[in-house]
Amino acid sequence: MKIQGKRVRNIEKYLSDLREGDIFRIALLNLGDFERKVNHAGFNELESGIQILPNIVGPKSKFNAEGGFIIHRDREKERVYRESVIQDWHGNYHTVDIGYFRYPRTLIPPPSVELTVMENTQNELLIVSDDLVNDPANYKDILHIVNLFLELFGECDTVSNDNNVVIDFNAPLRRLNWTVLPHGEYPWERLRGNIDALIDRVKANYQPIIRQRFQIITSNNPNFVAIGRAGFNGYVIFGFPEREFFVLESIFHNNATYVLGNNWEELSQLSKAELIAEDLYRQRFEHRVNWPELIRGLFN
Repeated sequence: MKIQGKRVRNIEKYLSDLREGDIFRIALLNLGDFERKVNHAGFNELESGIQILPNIVGPKSKFNAEGGFIIHRDREKERVYRESVIQDWHGNYHTVDIGYFRYPRTLIPPPSVELTVMENTQNELLIVSDDLVNDPANYKDILHIVNLFLELFGECDTVSNDNNVVIDFNAPLRRLNWTVLPHGEYPWERLRGNIDALIDRVKANYQPIIRQRFQIITSNNPNFVAIGRAGFNGYVIFGFPEREFFVLESIFHNNATYVLGNNWEELSQLSKAELIAEDLYRQRFEHRVNWPELIRGLFN
């Protein structure tokens, strides 16, 4: 069934052509009619098997990539800190921690739904979700995926083995969430050209501090660098194989740095939610005043 519009609220009526328990996928057909939107979603190339976390283009894709939180207004406010940047008399920028009170929050992890290019039996390329099961228990997840497609492309279809759209699911998957730079040492001056385009997206007064963070990490001579693409845009992984860890850093304000212990091949196959899951990272350093000392302590 074709679904069009900006978003839907009740998914059940759009699944009326499916029986309960049926396995199906959400798909975008006729990619040639959506060339600009497909590119904007992060599919810079189209080939069967390519899989990405889509770009952030609106609230649904932002929640999909970054998650959200529940504000508990029925509880007492708590003191928390946010990062800010000040400039001294000499023109140098410094990080300061500003305390304030807010209602407690519970973080909602990102769904991290990835979309895949697949080929049907007519050799036409489609963009599809993973397998879904038509069951009321899954309606919330199905609704999110449908609204993600609608935000990215403006329409989608439900497709299953009973449709005329038969998809070859045997194509090997190839995740393109990261651009891996050629192996070798990466001092800041060598890496700067690759990173500056990311930093330019940040507010001007925060750029010197973010640039300083990348300089501190690269001063320890990483010999592996991967730059995030599509929904991972703004994230960079630095590899220190001799120390048996990787550092995940981002350009985002009030974020954190993650020290990961797995090898790159494993990391590249993880979703964003999995990358920052508590049972995966070794250490987590918030972007606060003491951040430089914590990072330097990794290499002492």
